[in-house]
Amino acid sequence: MSEIVISCPKCQRGLKLRDRSKLGKKARCPKCQTVFFLTAPPEDDEVELQLASPATSQPAVGVGGHWVPDDVGASPAAPASQPAAQPAAAMFVDAAAQRGGLDVAPEDKGGAAHLKAIRKKNARRRNIAIVAGVFTACAVGGVLYAARDFVNKEKKEQAEKAAPQRDDETVAEKDELEKTTAIANAASPTSGEKLKLNGLPLGARILISLRPSELWAEGSRGEEVRYSLGPIGEWAELAIKEFTQREPAEIEQIIFAVIPGIVGEPAQTAAVFRFVEKQSKAKLILEYGGDANEEFGYKIYVGDTKAFALIDLQTMAVCPKELASEMAQSIQYASPQDDGIDALIHETDTDRHLSIIFDPRSIARHRDTMFPGVVWPTVDQFTQFFNDEEVETVLWSFHLGDRKFFSEILMRNRTIIKEHLLQREMRKKLKQAPYDIWHMVEKMDPKKIGPRKIIGRFPAMTQLFAKATIGGMGSRYAQLVTSLDERAAPNLALGALLTWDESTRTDFTIDAPIRQQGTGTKLPDLIADRLKMKIEVEFNLTPLQEAFAYIAEECKTGVDIDGDALKDKGYTKNMSQTFKMENTGLAAIKDILDRYETMCLVIQEDKKQFLITTETFAEKNGQKVYEFK
Repeated sequence: MSEIVISCPKCQRGLKLRDRSKLGKKARCPKCQTVFFLTAPPEDDEVELQLASPATSQPAVGVGGHWVPDDVGASPAAPASQPAAQPAAAMFVDAAAQRGGLDVAPEDKGGAAHLKAIRKKNARRRNIAIVAGVFTACAVGGVLYAARDFVNKEKKEQAEKAAPQRDDETVAEKDELEKTTAIANAASPTSGEKLKLNGLPLGARILISLRPSELWAEGSRGEEVRYSLGPIGEWAELAIKEFTQREPAEIEQIIFAVIPGIVGEPAQTAAVFRFVEKQSKAKLILEYGGDANEEFGYKIYVGDTKAFALIDLQTMAVCPKELASEMAQSIQYASPQDDGIDALIHETDTDRHLSIIFDPRSIARHRDTMFPGVVWPTVDQFTQFFNDEEVETVLWSFHLGDRKFFSEILMRNRTIIKEHLLQREMRKKLKQAPYDIWHMVEKMDPKKIGPRKIIGRFPAMTQLFAKATIGGMGSRYAQLVTSLDERAAPNLALGALLTWDESTRTDFTIDAPIRQQGTGTKLPDLIADRLKMKIEVEFNLTPLQEAFAYIAEECKTGVDIDGDALKDKGYTKNMSQTFKMENTGLAAIKDILDRYETMCLVIQEDKKQFLITTETFAEKNGQKVYEFK
């Protein structure tokens, strides 16, 4: 079949096409990369074929038949020495004789009967070949089917051997996780809509959502927490004022987006915020300034360094001037962010006082330009806790209720680890964190009594946080939910701030200093004397074992609770304790023991601890019950 030449509709380059079956399909020009449909040129239209001479009623058969090449014009002339072509009948007879057994009727001078006989014999052979082919195909198919079943069965057996066995302990763990997931979800104090990212440019790696009007309300829980955070709270207030040009109490909600660029260059920050009350459009335009610009599909105002857009009379978006086009294009339809952020956005709640979504790997990569050098060690510890090899994105939200402090951590797992395994690993890390903090605090030596007390209690605070945390999981994320008394929020905030501040002045390469009490006296050797030290206690529905652990921590002693003794009297280690006092450790222990009949205290000087048991078990084990005076 002859080739045709088709021209590219853009650059007019000629393209050779040897196969007409490709007409109507797409092709790409090798010169300009334009994609177009292959169509035949007008001058290449098909020419209707016609017979050279009228057809006869009977085809000419066996009259000097000879082979004619397809391209007659291109065939060379036959050599002069070539013998004359045989008649067709003679050719058929000779060929049949060579194959053997084809009889030709002598009276059939034209050879039509010979052709009919050949076709009939060929048909019989063709039928035999078809039947043989069918049987062969069936046999091969049966062999392949049996082989496939054998291979699949062998693979299944190997997979079953390699798969971890679900023993009773694993099944129980799964069942327990399903229960705690339901409890964790039911514990949420809010039920708001998900965060909306309309008006934010592309590429955010950290999102911070705040409700300033509630956190900056006079006399609120948020105000106390802000004061406890010291310079961090002040920095947050300045950032809100810079982007909104309003006091925080006038802003209902604000979402900051931190957008890192090339490693080593400062990150850019954009924000979208909502006023508590509707604003005057003309007043806002005059106040924020900038030249009107509609070339990006939405009217925005561009100033010297920033650009802003009025989404409605209560909502505005602000970004660096360089990101103005991305901001405008995302107002109607929110721009996609990082995959992990877009996935966890569906789990956010606008009613939470604070929500932070971040990518641990990006924070580690851009640490030097995102944070001041003084906090780099803390940032490193933070990102190591959320292992970026297993955790893709983290959503951490807080809510400060009138009676409860609520915290929820959602961690989107990478594909190398399952949700329930990540949840188990993170709970282990959370339980280990208080001990790591304690080893760090041991080497600190605060000079002031107030900070010394709070820093000394911070490991116990984090231990209470860890023990109050329950695990859960959802679709592609692990979950950690914590619900504590409302007083826990400012205490944790202040403890974290003072501990971090002291860490910046501590040399962790030297041994821990010798511990002394605030009076300057050496720590008593006897456990009974240590329990007489003054401590401050504030329990609110605190489990029994946690209450005794706190007292032991404050008095620098060990503690043991005889679970069998308590169980014998119908008591449990989770019985809640609620009281407040500033007295000795012995007084706090007595306050708890007085609530339960026969429960008693045993001092074990040899083990450097005190034991909580019952009078019956103490007598049985030959232990001396401590007599309170």
